[in-house]
Amino acid sequence: MSRNIAFPFLTVPDSCISAEPWFLCVDGGGSTPIGDYIADWDYATELCLSRSIELNMEDVSSLLEIPSDSLEVRLIVDIGTGSGRLPRKILSTNSFKITTAFPKVDISLIPPSEHLSSFLFISTTLVLASKPSAFGKLSPTLPNSRLWQDKLVTRLDGEEPRFPIEEASFASLFGNLPEARAPWFVSWNPGDWNRDFHGAVRLYLNNDYPEIITKIQAGDSFLLQTISVDVVGQVLEKLLTETDADDIVANAPGGSLAAQAASWIKLAWPTSSLVSLKHKFESQPGIFRASIWAIAESQEEL
Repeated sequence: MSRNIAFPFLTVPDSCISAEPWFLCVDGGGSTPIGDYIADWDYATELCLSRSIELNMEDVSSLLEIPSDSLEVRLIVDIGTGSGRLPRKILSTNSFKITTAFPKVDISLIPPSEHLSSFLFISTTLVLASKPSAFGKLSPTLPNSRLWQDKLVTRLDGEEPRFPIEEASFASLFGNLPEARAPWFVSWNPGDWNRDFHGAVRLYLNNDYPEIITKIQAGDSFLLQTISVDVVGQVLEKLLTETDADDIVANAPGGSLAAQAASWIKLAWPTSSLVSLKHKFESQPGIFRASIWAIAESQEEL
């Protein structure tokens, strides 16, 4: 627990808590300690987070100056997500009771991947569960008083962007063709659905428009969302025109272009079939494209 904050009451030191590191299980595989990033993550990936925490209740009681028969504590685990130093959204809050008879807690949580973006934040906090009937002068007495805390932050998809981005002069590439006036260009092969997503899609930025480059480098959220809509829209609209779209998605290798497309579909239309989406795309293209903006907003970055 950080000692940068001086609490007006006694707290619990790390020496009283046996806390395992957080472990991660991806799509039912083996568990490994969570590192700096979660590789090959997408919105369809199932993440299972687990750890065990055990308190030395005798020492905790003594240090807090609260008799053991009057001491009630609980662990609160918050899971958040978003970009930046702090979570933009708390996805879940879970409470675990700890007693003298049962001082160990085994935690296992599955955050909703379809709502994750940029970073995964996990905060574990030990709090006072109820006001003790007996206590010392410096003992915590108010319910939910924070006694100990640790935090973990890990990045989704590692340090790499979702697809390679390059700058180029479109005037040099396309000459007098209309494409030369486009602010960006998405290069991909629509027929290669089993190719790794990160290698299948490449974004070229037209450096003949330096103001666009500057805004992207500055993280202009609306511009980044607009580009994402273009990328996602192209991929999904092409997929829905494939006669064997269901087979392409069903047999998509993990991390492939088709698997990424399937995760986008699950995010925007979790209960819709590809047949119904194709009908929407063909009969209501405006509504279909408007829904893609929700996917791009959830990504928050390229």
